[in-house]
Amino acid sequence: MKNCIFVLLLCFVSAICQGKEELRRKKWEVEKKTELPAEAPQGGAVKKTKVRMERGIVKRTFVPKGQWFFGGTCSYGEMSQNNYKFLVLKNWTGEGYQLAVKPFFGYMVKNDVGVGATLSYERSLFKIDNLDLNLNNDLSFSISDYYILEHIYSAAAFVRVFMNIEESKRFGLFNDIKFLFGGGQGKYINGKGDVLEGTYQTISKVGLVYSPGVAVFINDYSAVEVSIGMLGLQRKQIKQETNHVHTGSFKTTSANFKIDLFSIGLGVAFYL
Repeated sequence: MKNCIFVLLLCFVSAICQGKEELRRKKWEVEKKTELPAEAPQGGAVKKTKVRMERGIVKRTFVPKGQWFFGGTCSYGEMSQNNYKFLVLKNWTGEGYQLAVKPFFGYMVKNDVGVGATLSYERSLFKIDNLDLNLNNDLSFSISDYYILEHIYSAAAFVRVFMNIEESKRFGLFNDIKFLFGGGQGKYINGKGDVLEGTYQTISKVGLVYSPGVAVFINDYSAVEVSIGMLGLQRKQIKQETNHVHTGSFKTTSANFKIDLFSIGLGVAFYL
């Protein structure tokens, strides 16, 4: 038994050595091909020409020209608190939800290059029936009968570029560049009965977003896609009116390069 194990180990080590020798031989052949003979001009000086290294990257068409594609993403989250306690938060009672639906469609104008449009609807509710904040024995206050309701519509035009991974026809990468614009409404309600304060607001936004992603084809006509927003330039404006008397506004412009966890999208796309 020991002899058999020794022989197997010997064969394994020999195979590894042969594999390394083969890799060195192939590397030497590639480097030799990339070297050009020196050119000797009339002056006698030797001039060398550098050639880009062959990296063995194979470019294949992942999605061909002429295909239509459509799909979408949908997300829903819900929360509920009942006398919840966390650090300085005490007796938290409330509820909320967040809904987002984002269909899209497009057409491949070139091999691995497509253009399209996407629509988006987002709705959210955050309600607090009661919340006590105890910072210390001398500083504490309460919030009750407060809720925020907001919904936003937006549309975007995008350009999508696909890239294959090695020689795979099932797994690929894509990059989306979107120009989006949209708007919506929201309202803030504080209090109840005769002691009631309401703020109505209108929202408008415009921006440019870069979103990389991964596409995995389940079959020839459908794929699962995951994308995440990373680079964004956005301008947002909010106009408010409280109790139909007081008005206010808020403007913001942002440019960032970071992973936005709230922009992660998981969806299904169909290619025809």
